[in-house]
Amino acid sequence: MKKFLSIMLSVILVLSVFSMNASAYSTEKLTQEEWDTLYSSLKDDNTLPMLCQGADETKLGLVWHSPVDSAKAEVKLSKNSDMSDATVFTGQIDPAENKEQVVCRVDITGIEENTTYYYQWYTGEKWSETCEYKSNSFDSYKMMVIGDIQIGGQTDEATKQSEDGFTWQSVLSEAMTKNPDISFLLSCGDNTSTGQGANEWQTLLMPPLVRNIPLALTIGNHDKKGMMYDYYTHMPNEFYGEYFTGLDRDFYFTYGDVLYLVFDATSPSAADHMAMAKKAVEENPDTKWRIAVMHQALFGPAYGSLDPETGILLNAVFTPIFDTYDVDLVLTGHSHLQGRSHFMVESSVVGKAESGKAYVEPEGIIYLNSNAVCDHDSFTLPLPHVAYEFIENDVTTYTTLEFYGDTMKISTFRGDNSELLDEVSIIKKNVEHKDNSLGKLIQRLLYKVVEFLGMVYQKIDAIVVANRGGHF
Repeated sequence: MKKFLSIMLSVILVLSVFSMNASAYSTEKLTQEEWDTLYSSLKDDNTLPMLCQGADETKLGLVWHSPVDSAKAEVKLSKNSDMSDATVFTGQIDPAENKEQVVCRVDITGIEENTTYYYQWYTGEKWSETCEYKSNSFDSYKMMVIGDIQIGGQTDEATKQSEDGFTWQSVLSEAMTKNPDISFLLSCGDNTSTGQGANEWQTLLMPPLVRNIPLALTIGNHDKKGMMYDYYTHMPNEFYGEYFTGLDRDFYFTYGDVLYLVFDATSPSAADHMAMAKKAVEENPDTKWRIAVMHQALFGPAYGSLDPETGILLNAVFTPIFDTYDVDLVLTGHSHLQGRSHFMVESSVVGKAESGKAYVEPEGIIYLNSNAVCDHDSFTLPLPHVAYEFIENDVTTYTTLEFYGDTMKISTFRGDNSELLDEVSIIKKNVEHKDNSLGKLIQRLLYKVVEFLGMVYQKIDAIVVANRGGHF
């Protein structure tokens, strides 16, 4: 009887953490026992919602699966925990990966800074439990970067999914406990393992905090092994391009004075990547900071930057885009190693970026490579572009970007205790971008050669991928 009561109390505790019935959300880490109970209760479902970052700081997105016969793409938003005076937002219903369900996607607008909101979504049977979202300052804010959550590691085994899910929720809880002012989370790709299992996405969405912090998820090569990314995400300003195929897409958004350019680097379509960057910049010409995101590790701390596909092809496709549009920082993943470059222009170091220092109006771009939640690597190389590397890669890490005044501060922490590992700041007082200068126009003209070669490679890559049964 005592054992039975103990188990029941554990179940009640976990479910109370998950339901968050209009109470302030908790950043407390789940114990292994609590996680195991939560995982067992949810693993056979696929209807957990994802709170997504919107097109700007005043917008959010929500996406979830619902029964095909009773679905309504509706979300209630209120400033009151009892959901009184709620505004109802209606979205779109899209096909799901199965015939029994559809995908509901809703855009939420009118978010005000430094405000607590409560929301519900229509599950297909009833209104959901009430979840909480707290907005922060729009001008001065902090966001979080993590790499390769990759639920399932290199497999599709349920045991490995649960292990990675436990680590994922632990790192997320640690980061949010020590940094409660994080406004959103950006993943550098490989969010799942096989790209084909709904159970991988269900595990990714299990941590209760996923209902409280908006996500922006880059596409990685593991996501590209299937089409599930297409059914479980709702990213802002998705750009499908003229030559993209299948799952290919880029997206972009702004938050405060920052433009985020998120590239699907598994696609070699240089013309589409340049077109997306041009469109995003033309729509947001006056943002002070420009940050690019891609999965593969350009100028990372190990072999990834020397791999021919990354070091030659992706270098040729992306570094001209970054240089043309005055990108300040590039966020990457893929190599499962934490590291950071000096200031780079094309493939050359043009200035030191030493840890603990601040740099005023520096020339060049910093490349930050994020560690993985799962399957860490420890093989590094003494490469001249590397300014910092974290050798203990059995430990997960996370990075925060903090924007205030004229400063962007890049800080990397251990994921288990938030020990500061690396920090560098950039101070920028001059906001002028020379996007339409003669030099930039000539750069874009010369890039047409890269666009043509990218189209040729895209055809070759399609044949290779088809023969090997998907992306690596």
